[in-house]
Formats: sequence, C-alpha cells, structure tokens
Amino acid sequence: MGMAVLKIETGVDNKILRTKSATIKRIDKKIKKLIADMKETTLAVDGLGLAAPQIGQDIRLFIARLNYGTPNELMVPMINAEILAFSEDMQEEEEGCLSLPKRFGIVNRHAALTVSYTDERNTLRTLKLEGLNARIIQHEIDHLNGILIADKMKEVDATGRKGRGI
Repeated sequence: MGMAVLKIETGVDNKILRTKSATIKRIDKKIKKLIADMKETTLAVDGLGLAAPQIGQDIRLFIARLNYGTPNELMVPMINAEILAFSEDMQEEEEGCLSLPKRFGIVNRHAALTVSYTDERNTLRTLKLEGLNARIIQHEIDHLNGILIADKMKEVDATGRKGRGI
C-alpha cells in the first residue's frame, strides 16, 4: 500500500473549508494512513502545512512542516491540537494558502505560542514555538475552525511571485 498525493480542496466558499472540524476520537490505521498521505502531499506541493479539511476530511488533524529549510526540518502530524498560550507580541508577515492558489496577503499573527496536541502514537505533547513555526500552527488551526487567510489578510500583488502556501 503506497502513499498517495491527495487532491487539495480550493476556494474561499468551499463548504468543507468552512466547516468546523470534528475531534478525532481514536487513532486507528485509517488515521495513520491519512497522516502518511498528507505528509506525502505536503512535500509534493512544497507546502509548509496541510490541514485535513484541505483534503476533504473534516477532522482535527494537520501536518506542520517545522523548521522549514533548515537541517532540523520536521513533518509533525498534530491531532486535536489546541493553543494553550499566545505571546502578546504580534508579527505581520506574508502568507499564502494551498487552498487559495496565487493569493498572498499580509496576516497579523501571534509571534509565539504554546500548542498541545496528540501525536500519531497517541502521546500528548506540548511545544513552544515562535516565528514561522508559530505562524504555521495558527494557520492550520484556523483551517480546523473553518477560517481562511482570506478572512484575515491584506492582499498583496502576487504577479510574478513564487510564495509558498501553508
């Protein structure tokens, strides 16, 4: 059983992208296969993250590609992730989204956060993240809550740009 590259749902009015995702009750073979396919898809599209709603599944699961572009890059699946604390300081940075191709905008997000999640081995974990890593988590959790960057961003001109989608 090989891994698959999954179709990414797109569109600002797409119903699945606007649905609040359901909590995952148990981590079974199906979830583990989905995680493997989502990792493969994230790499195939060179994304920084991928939430289950983006591949048509309304469950609280996403892949975060942490430490992007460094030797310590990790693909971290997060199940039922919850942000426990935010920094007061905010950062405005440009973001794109795999579900909104060719749209880029400035999004204001917390500069650092603490996130708790369950990993694929059913272990509860907590991470303190900042910068791009913290931004990815906020972007993906928004997806689980039916929120898209289109709701938050100041548009920037995307002509001739090659930004990365989260």
